[in-house]
Amino acid sequence: MRIGVIGGGIAGLTAAALAQRSGHEVIVYEASREWGGCAGKFERGEYLFPAGATLGMGFEQGGLHDRVLRHLEETVPVRPLQEVMAVHLFDRTVVYDQDRDRFLRELETKFPIEANQIRAFMKEMWRDFETLRPLFERLLALPFRTLQDVLVAVEGFRPNMVAIAPKLYRPLQKTLARHHLNGTVFEQFIDGILLDSLQTGAKDASHLLASVALSIYHEGAFYVEGGLYQLAHALERALRRDGGKALLGRHITSVKRVSDGWMLTDRRGRLDIVDTVVSAIPLEATSQLLDGHDAETFTRQYRRHLRRSQWGTFSLYVTLPEHVCLDRPLFQQVYTKHLPSGHAFLSMSAGDDMLRTEKPERTVTVSTHVDLSEWIDWKQRVVYEKLEHEWTERLIEAVRIGFPDWTGQANIVLPGGPGAWVKYTKRPNGAVGGYAQTPGQALFHAASYRTDLPHLFVCGDTVFPGAGTIGAMTSGLHVARALGVTL
Repeated sequence: MRIGVIGGGIAGLTAAALAQRSGHEVIVYEASREWGGCAGKFERGEYLFPAGATLGMGFEQGGLHDRVLRHLEETVPVRPLQEVMAVHLFDRTVVYDQDRDRFLRELETKFPIEANQIRAFMKEMWRDFETLRPLFERLLALPFRTLQDVLVAVEGFRPNMVAIAPKLYRPLQKTLARHHLNGTVFEQFIDGILLDSLQTGAKDASHLLASVALSIYHEGAFYVEGGLYQLAHALERALRRDGGKALLGRHITSVKRVSDGWMLTDRRGRLDIVDTVVSAIPLEATSQLLDGHDAETFTRQYRRHLRRSQWGTFSLYVTLPEHVCLDRPLFQQVYTKHLPSGHAFLSMSAGDDMLRTEKPERTVTVSTHVDLSEWIDWKQRVVYEKLEHEWTERLIEAVRIGFPDWTGQANIVLPGGPGAWVKYTKRPNGAVGGYAQTPGQALFHAASYRTDLPHLFVCGDTVFPGAGTIGAMTSGLHVARALGVTL
């Protein structure tokens, strides 16, 4: 079978590499000049910057990335983190330890008044995750669309899962209230962690998915040499080594059903015919590729999802002198009232990471969530530049909190607003991260990888299970499994 994969991010490359290894003929079309999508990279002079955060999960033995990479006989240079990150929460700093017991003691120390409630809350979240673990290890696909999807879930089902069934549609806010933690500073702490992983805070997050988000760092957290783009490059290498094709600078603008399959057309008018299409770009972008009856069918299936709002991101790429970075954590989350989302995430290169710079400096990627409605007029240059300047100043303040010895000296201070994500990653309106994982939008209400159109699949952060490299890879693996891949 000849398969065309649109999009060279983690999801598309996962589906492509696995399908090629199983015997299909695969070709990947990536519109930009870099692999990885939102987990890609770019270079400025002698510096390399990951486009987004570089904190990696799933590389531990038996983790999803580890399983896929072993299957493809590939490796990614990672180093485990005992201290995952430092969270600067206004008047206190919380060290997010990979070890659960040490982390729990840290929480009890930093939140002494609510220590007993926090212990009970975290124990409940971790217990629910352990209950769900067999399902996640089976990589179930939701919502169920085929008997195969159901069988995967049945194989992972355990009798004790019945006890947590009432929490399926529970928002985390109710759980926090039961433990008398709503309205506390601890809830603010949880808000930031969940917003980064579930695209929503504690008030609206799905309880069950929050149990996963609050457990995942304890499974294993890693610094990836160079950045998470290394995962994309490993997948692309495996695809090529097995005989597949991977093309950069091929922006597909039309997908049309023809008598002998699907016809893909790029912006230069070049045509390809494939038997199966895997669209690894956002659902909004996929809908724009189709026309006629196929567009109507696709829009009807994903109508609820296409109406959902998404966050954007504003990023700042900075170089800092080595001396201000000594003894500072590689990853920091900074809370500040100057940011509407409440916090920013800082990812710093390791001192010996020569892939990012060989100078006695560090490259730092800073990112925060933004409400895209504020940027609705971003195509007007004057408006965009004004917003860009305002947000740059806000993130510089976050950098100062994370690096208190910094005087402002930097060889590079490069902003990246929603327009940059449109230009370089082709994200519609600059939206990134997929949809908020609320009880009404997650799990059985998520978007399926199976479309109602024959031989057309979708994957990526707008498809179940959602954002992050683990979520993207899972959706790509669901597609690969539908194409006959076993892992």
